[in-house]
Amino acid sequence: MYKLLIVDDEKIVIEGLKLAANWQNHQIEIVGSASDGEEALKEIMNKKPDIVLVDIRMPKLNGLDLIKETKVLNLDIVFIIISGYSHFDYAKRAIQLGAIDYLVKPIEVEEIISSIKNAILKLEKIKLEKQATERINEYQMALEEKRVLDYILGQGFVANEKEQKLNSFSFLNIGLKGFDWEASYASEKIQVSLERVKNLFENRKIESFIYTIDGEIVIMFSNAGSDLRNDLVQDLVSLIYHDMRIRPMVGISNVYETISDIKKAYSQAKEALKNGIFLNQLVTYYKELESINHSLGNRIIEKIDTFFNEKRQDILSNMNVFMDNVFLDCQKSNLPPEKSKYVCFKIVNHFLEYIESEYEVNKSGGERYAFYQELNQLQSLEEIRVWLEQFIERSTAVLNENHVSYNEKLIIDLKSFINANYKEPIVLDDLGKLFHKNPAYLCSLFSKAVGNTIFEYITKVRLNNAKKLLRTSNLKVSEICKQVGYENQKYFNQVFKKNIGTTPGLYRSQHILK
Repeated sequence: MYKLLIVDDEKIVIEGLKLAANWQNHQIEIVGSASDGEEALKEIMNKKPDIVLVDIRMPKLNGLDLIKETKVLNLDIVFIIISGYSHFDYAKRAIQLGAIDYLVKPIEVEEIISSIKNAILKLEKIKLEKQATERINEYQMALEEKRVLDYILGQGFVANEKEQKLNSFSFLNIGLKGFDWEASYASEKIQVSLERVKNLFENRKIESFIYTIDGEIVIMFSNAGSDLRNDLVQDLVSLIYHDMRIRPMVGISNVYETISDIKKAYSQAKEALKNGIFLNQLVTYYKELESINHSLGNRIIEKIDTFFNEKRQDILSNMNVFMDNVFLDCQKSNLPPEKSKYVCFKIVNHFLEYIESEYEVNKSGGERYAFYQELNQLQSLEEIRVWLEQFIERSTAVLNENHVSYNEKLIIDLKSFINANYKEPIVLDDLGKLFHKNPAYLCSLFSKAVGNTIFEYITKVRLNNAKKLLRTSNLKVSEICKQVGYENQKYFNQVFKKNIGTTPGLYRSQHILK
């Protein structure tokens, strides 16, 4: 039902309009009436009608001014003007203000009903347009969130985007010590809290993107300015503590402005959080770590970063020599225990990230907290060195029991899938969904491991099977073409000749088994 308000300074007109038709048969409910413009405005604000039948000339506020005042309220209302005056100027102004009709008294019932039907059609159109706009906005927001997530994970860059300027932004990563992310209640509880976090940023007019990644709440927020206000952080901590009953720890990145720095800022917030957990510190800014790095001497930190970033294939076999060199540097630099702990913390973090990315071994948040807690209780450089050696030795022994890394297993599984499904269309995006990887990343990983692109490998598998069928069967080339995954025989012939050096027909005549 659509709500109708009747506005006229003559009560006889109002009563006549109320009785003019069985309004329910036309999806109309009369929700009120008013005899002057000011009274009508109050009724509109209180009852929010869908359609308003309004006279032009009325006391206090005329019909045209009433339409103007209502527009400020941003309500979806359709106006129909009724008037005893047929002046062109009135009608022109009414149409300019958005009225859908201008009816001159005396009015036939059919005219009113026709206008009401047109008003309903317009309301339905407005509703559909708003729904379409909302869907577009939701879709655009979802695309933007995915785009930012791709950047966080170091994927999806387009060359001309890299230096694109944004509003200044920072990352804020939140850890929940002791929270069981795998519990049945976890997802719902987190979502409720994230909605409140989102509202907190919206109320402060700060644009934000909020994710959960690897057991952390990750927030990219813009319009941060050069400094993050402490009251925002405190309000955020209080809100999450209220919802989760766990005291959150927060890591905050430096401020950046370009798209290419999104992953860097995320990594900074992640490292700041881990260091905060290690030191049992509520809020940690990455700029504080930079000062620690500087005081340690960049050489030691750079040595650690370089080892883990460049020696991806033989990290495990080189760990002992690497640690000996690092601790020798620590001794030569006379580092106190606290700074030596930080060096150890850097090595542990890099090592955990390595085994989590290279092997399917995910350390839960609880395990990480336990590692940091053990490390934080050590007092001397020798205790720290022994603990780290034992930690690496235990971890390496576990990994050696299953020496195939996660990425190696992924490539084996991907090749097996292609060999089993080469007859069907294979789309890169579908492979990404199947193996839960970004398609571009999957291509890069496959090329490095196999020496061919995924599509080159698919082509190789298809052509090997085509050659086998050409040698061992009497099937027509057109049938073989379809059996190995090609719908178009002309294209199959081109691919075959390009890769094998001859046509399928000539290949068969030269190699057929007799």
